[in-house]
Formats: sequence, structure tokens, C-alpha cells
Amino acid sequence: MNGRNSWLWAALLLAGCNVPPDRLGRIDLPVGDEYARNLDQTSLADHATATPRSIEDGVEEFRRRVEAREGRTPPEPGRPTRMSVAEVRALVLDNNLDLDVALFGPEIAREEITSEEGRFDALIGTRFEYRRYETPPLDGPLAKLSGSRAALDGEVVKLTEVEQVREEIEAALGIRVPLPSGGEIALEQVLDSKRIVDPSRFDQYLAATRFSFSQPLMRGAGPDANLARIRLARVNRRITQVRTKLAALRILVDAEKAYWRLYAARKFFDVRAEQYRLASEGLELVRRRVAEGITPEVETVRAEVGVYRSLEKLIVAETDWRLRQRDLKRFLASDDHPLDGEETIEVATDPHLAGLEVDAEALVEQAIRTRPELIEAELRIVRDGVDIAYRENQVLPIVNLDFQYGVLDRDDSFGSAWTSQFGFDRSDLSVGLSFEVPLTNQTPRAELRRATLSRSLRMASREARELAVREEVLDMIDVMDQNWQRIIAARQNVIVAGVNYDAEARQFREGLRTMREVLEALSDLGEARIREVRAIVEYQVAQIDLAFASGTLLGYARVGLESLRLP
Repeated sequence: MNGRNSWLWAALLLAGCNVPPDRLGRIDLPVGDEYARNLDQTSLADHATATPRSIEDGVEEFRRRVEAREGRTPPEPGRPTRMSVAEVRALVLDNNLDLDVALFGPEIAREEITSEEGRFDALIGTRFEYRRYETPPLDGPLAKLSGSRAALDGEVVKLTEVEQVREEIEAALGIRVPLPSGGEIALEQVLDSKRIVDPSRFDQYLAATRFSFSQPLMRGAGPDANLARIRLARVNRRITQVRTKLAALRILVDAEKAYWRLYAARKFFDVRAEQYRLASEGLELVRRRVAEGITPEVETVRAEVGVYRSLEKLIVAETDWRLRQRDLKRFLASDDHPLDGEETIEVATDPHLAGLEVDAEALVEQAIRTRPELIEAELRIVRDGVDIAYRENQVLPIVNLDFQYGVLDRDDSFGSAWTSQFGFDRSDLSVGLSFEVPLTNQTPRAELRRATLSRSLRMASREARELAVREEVLDMIDVMDQNWQRIIAARQNVIVAGVNYDAEARQFREGLRTMREVLEALSDLGEARIREVRAIVEYQVAQIDLAFASGTLLGYARVGLESLRLP
């Protein structure tokens, strides 16, 4: 290494060593070390919009709320918007963010197919190389001469390459086409120029057209080995589509359940508001009767207890109603229905109240045919079959056939050489066969056994899953029938509780009952109505769950998945 090169290497080494350590691998992060290492704290009082109140102030405000709400139903917040189940489903399909996330899966899987199919794209390539080199005199090999002259015949000489200046130009243009059989065909046109510039002028132009074909005969041969990745990508895409459909079904099912939970919350609110109104009217009645001397003063206290208790339940019901509103709006994810908006959604679809006697076996068979989880299991078994076929091919020895044929010629110019080669006076032909076999071949054999065992495991898992689906469908049928019976029992309970309350209220006005007994009857009536609403909603949910268990969506709302447009 000369002095100049030594200085060059030293400069490069110093340049690499002088990079500041904090710049190596540096990346901008959304949070710093301080944030990642510490737990942040907050004080809710710092975010309060008014001065915190004491419990005494709260009690006084509560009494004022009682006085303000006596004799009337509490005002409903916001502007109501009526919405049916069909409209909810349509908005969910258009706007739900979780569904938007799920739809990326099929898009990615489609691109994976395109990527795998691109492995069989034809490749067009070219190369160009120019080389100039000056060679000193070089000693060549020893050679023995033979010829007609006796003086030279049998003489051993040394061939010495003289000092010379050479220029070489090589240009090539070709195309390679991969084949589904695992082979490859190629066509290449080569133009080669060799020129000696000094000590004497010598030019040589060579043109060659070559056709080649290479084909595996055992390992790597055939569509099962070479199209396996494309087939796997297509199966994976179908699996992703099925998963996306399942995600859509679950999101729609959860949205519809949220819809019926909102229905229940509204009904609970109405029941609690009615109880509060009746309790307030009872307090007014007691106060008049106390003022007239008909009823003792203690009944006023009892009536106030009933009003406070009903108001507490009303406050809880109103809050739950707001929460259910927000829960449904989250599924809608629409700018027209913001989470923090004043708009309230009113249920426009009546519950589907009809006793159903379903064909259990028909629903089970439908679930076996259409349940996305079972279809996904079937697709995975198909994918395992493709993988096994590929692994079986990889166990075979490596046997390759190579064939090449070309025509070439030389002349005093590129054009002449290129034209002369097609006279087919000179050709280049080669045929080769290669064979390789591993001594143990344990890796591909182990991969084949693994693929076979995976398929057997998946088939056993599918049978277990099918049994679980059968159980789920039958359980949902029983739950739906139970909830229908609960509706009938709850309706009868409401009727009886209503009659009992009317009787207790009438006897109170006649002086035969105390306010405590009237309030107990009123509470029993409210709880009976709550239980009826709960049974109705759970009956709707049971129908939704039964439809989902059979791999479908509850169809009475006449809304399908057509707008989903799975890619």
C-alpha cells in the first residue's frame, strides 16, 4: 500500500469514527424518556367548572330539585331523533371505525396475491460493459510444437504475451420467463467487441443469439411446488374475507344490542318518571289531607321518603339513558350524531314480540353451513392440503435439466456479425443433467410431518368447534323460549301489581291504608314494569344471539351486508 492510499484509508476511518454517538440510530419519537418513566397525576378539582360543594349543600339542592319537579315529568334533554334498526345498521356499515379497520385485512391479502403472482413476471434486462486495460509482458504456459518442419517439430517453447493495450465492449439484451412448472426459458442477444490498440491494431466483433431452457425434474417441479405460494395467498385472502364478515356480523350484533339497551333505558326512565310523578301526586294528596286534619302528620314524612327514593331511581335511570345514548352513538360514528351532542336518539322499531317455535335441527344445520368460524376452519384445512403437497415435493431429490442452443458469428463490424449469425453456419449447443440428494434429508421430511400433523390437529379442532356450535344454537333456542315465558309472566305481574296499587291508593284515600303501604305497592308496580321491559329486551337479544349462532344476522329488519362490499 503506497503512502497516498494509506492517507486515504486513514481519512475514511477517522470520518467514520467522528460520528457523534447520539446521532447513531437516532429517531424522532412522539414521547420522551420523562413521559415513559413517570406516572402522571391529575387533580379533578383543577378541571371543575364550579366551586366544589359540601354534602350539606348537596342535600339542600336535592330538596330544591324535589320541589321543582313535583307534579311534572322531568324535562328530556336535547332534540329527539327517531331511528330504526335498519337505519342503525346502515350507519354502522357506512361509518363504524372498527369495521373500517377490519376492511384493511382483505385489501392487504389481495396485495399479497398480486405480489406472489408477480414472481412469474417476465424479466427484460440489459447489460453494457466497457473495459480498457494495459497489460505488461506476461509469461504464458510451456507448449510443444508439432508440424511439418523438422526443425520445429517437438520443440518445447514458452508462450509470452507481449505488452499491449486492450479495449473490450460487451452489450447484451435478453428476456427471462419463469414457468409454473418451475423451469425458466431465456433468450439473449450478445454483441462483443475485442480490440487491441497497441502494439498493433486488431479488431474482433462477435454476435451471438442464445436460447436456454432449465427445468427441475423432481424437487421444485410442477404446479404444486411453484404455485403453492399463490394458492396459499388466495386461501389466506378468503380466510381474511370470512374474518371480516365475522367482524361485521359482531359489530352489527353489538350495535343492535346497544339499540335495544337504549330502548330498555328509555323505558326504565319512563317507568321511574311515572313512579316519581305518582309519588309527587301522593305527597300533594297527603299534604292536603294533613291540612284538612284527615291524615296524621307522619304520613307527610312517609310520602317525602317515597318521593326522595323515586327521585334517586329517576336520576340513575336518566344517567343510564345518557350512557346508552352514547354507547349507540359510538357504533354509529357519525358527525350527525356526535358523542357530546345534545341530540337524543329515540327507538323507532318496536320489539318483535311473537312466540317462536323454531326448527332446532334446521338451525343447527344452517349454522354448520354458514358459521364463519367453521368456514374459516375448512379454509385452513384446504391451506394445509396445499402446504402438504408443497412439502411432499420438497422431499424429492434435486434433478435439473439444462438446455442451451445458440448461433454466433464473427465479422469486422457489429452489424455484419449480427447478420451473419443467422446463416446458422456456427452454433453452440449444450445439454446438461444434474442430480443432488441430501444424506439425511431430515429438514424437508420434518416439515412434511409437521404439515401433516397440523392438518390432523385442525381437523380434530374443527370437529370440536362444530360440536360447540351445535351446543350454542340449542342453548340460544332454550334461552329465547325462556325469555318469551318471562315476558308472559312479567306482563301478568304488571297487571296484578297495577290492580294492587290502585286498590291501595283507593283505600288510602278512604283512610284504610297508610302511605307506606301505598308506596310499597307503587314500588312493586315499578319493579314489575322494569322486569317486563328487561324480559322484552332480553328476548330481542336472545333472537339476535340465536341468529348470530346460526351464522346470520336477524333478518326481520330487512338489512343485509350488501353495502359492505368486501374486497
